[in-house]
Amino acid sequence: MVRIAMRGAGGTQRALAAVVLFIPLTSDRGWQVLTYRNIPPHVAQFREEGLRINVTRSASPIIYPLPTSVRVRRLRVRGRIEGVLSVDAGVQGQRGFDDYALRLGLVEEGSRRLGVLERRFAPEWVRRLFSLARSGSGISQVRFFNLGVASEQIGQARSHPLSALLHEQVVAVPSADGRFDFSVSFEAPIPTVAVWISADGDDTKSVYVITLQAIELESTEAAE
Repeated sequence: MVRIAMRGAGGTQRALAAVVLFIPLTSDRGWQVLTYRNIPPHVAQFREEGLRINVTRSASPIIYPLPTSVRVRRLRVRGRIEGVLSVDAGVQGQRGFDDYALRLGLVEEGSRRLGVLERRFAPEWVRRLFSLARSGSGISQVRFFNLGVASEQIGQARSHPLSALLHEQVVAVPSADGRFDFSVSFEAPIPTVAVWISADGDDTKSVYVITLQAIELESTEAAE
């Protein structure tokens, strides 16, 4: 289950408390480990040290639906990569090189829903995405925050050429030993219904292991 912590801010006025949700990474309870058609899947292992994803020229969406919609003001992610993603910064994301060691996605709640015909002909991953919406609501997009391979990529952003539902931005690169620890803050909170993890190696035929040790979603609310 999601673990919650409170971080209070004192003062004479009604305080704002930061509510931090720690996404569980040591148990598969609540997670959806999916597959793409015609693409080898990952091997995902939930261990004491975190979620370990073995990428062997493979790709799989790994999704954690939240118990309720959360207005996320800050995202923090910590982990480590063992091995190498075989892609150069100059071509990463382009056709034939569209692999990132980590895309950490927030599935944003919205008003868009699939119509009957759209649902019939949409790819399975699109149908799965819209199934994450709460009753009476829909999905806006998935906002991915990516690990690049070179520091000059940080800040690059785009709507993915394969779908307007996917928006991504490079926010960090691993250190020389493969470790990463990054946070992203948002002026306007993102109403989030699920966490979507993507680690890819199918385009570049890469083999590596990524371990996610912490995923934190911080929101703020008025506290008595």
